[in-house]
Amino acid sequence: ALSGGARRRPGPMPKDRVRENPRLTAVFAALYGAECLTCIHVLRDVRIAGHAALAVLPAAMVVVLLVLRLSKACGAAAARAFGANRVNCRKFSDQTWQLVIHGTMTALELHVLRGETWYEDPSAVFKGYSPGREVKASAMALYVVQLAIWIITCFSHHALEARHKDFYLMYAHHLVTIALILLSWSFSFVEIGVTVLYVHDASDITIDLLKMANYLKWEGPKHLFAVEAIFVANLASWTWWRIYQLPFRIVKACIVDGFMALYDQVCLGKPWVIPGCYGFIYLLLALCLMHAWWLYLLLRIAARLLLAPGKTHDAGRTEYEGDSSEEEEEEGAREAEDKKAR
Repeated sequence: ALSGGARRRPGPMPKDRVRENPRLTAVFAALYGAECLTCIHVLRDVRIAGHAALAVLPAAMVVVLLVLRLSKACGAAAARAFGANRVNCRKFSDQTWQLVIHGTMTALELHVLRGETWYEDPSAVFKGYSPGREVKASAMALYVVQLAIWIITCFSHHALEARHKDFYLMYAHHLVTIALILLSWSFSFVEIGVTVLYVHDASDITIDLLKMANYLKWEGPKHLFAVEAIFVANLASWTWWRIYQLPFRIVKACIVDGFMALYDQVCLGKPWVIPGCYGFIYLLLALCLMHAWWLYLLLRIAARLLLAPGKTHDAGRTEYEGDSSEEEEEEGAREAEDKKAR
């Protein structure tokens, strides 16, 4: 009114916008808090190379936070150097931290898996199983670091990062992952947990690269079809790791060679353990269903690309970005107005 312009009437909420449900968000936050408290219970008697796990976890979280701040700062600087706008700089920096974590964890998981058959033959993990058995120190240390990462990632997703269309699905994914880490730790299934984490981190690298290239709009012949090429690589990677390897080899081994074969040993006569046994299996299956939904999302983006070639960024924004795409459009409009004003 002070500038003399007409006041814009609020229009209907765009169909791409994320409709956040405060009650559902509060429920998810409460579950997150409950999982953080459960960490204390699960780790209270655990020692890693002579150190109490409850002392190692906060130290790991401090290191992860430092990596987060540094990687996000470097990512924002790189995005600005490549000419990204303010909104895409923020999203690029968010994804930079994810890329650093996924790349680092994949390398550490390969180190832990070296000389082991846990990934090549998941069923072998359960042979000679006994509750409370000793697990190699490097696997335990990896678990503490992963727990620190997921606790911080879940908090960042809730409070700091841009809202995407799959906000609640991703929130649920983080909660399920934390629960699976704690349950597998409780049942001494750490070895199979390392293989699940490896599959996730290795397959996340291409999707991190895809999002970062898309935020910079590296599409079409001008940019050597970078986004399109990474999209194809990511679709193949996602299908191989998340749709085939995880459900048909690892989760199958957990159900057949773990849950069914060891039920009497682990659960029989222990009513307080049975919910955790079933929970472990059903959470793994829920994880597989989430991956199938994300594959469907990737295929929808692929269909848009085939119907409208050369509009990769728009396809990703329409199918995935949600509220953050609205911010990008508003930022673009502001930049256009600034140019006219000059």
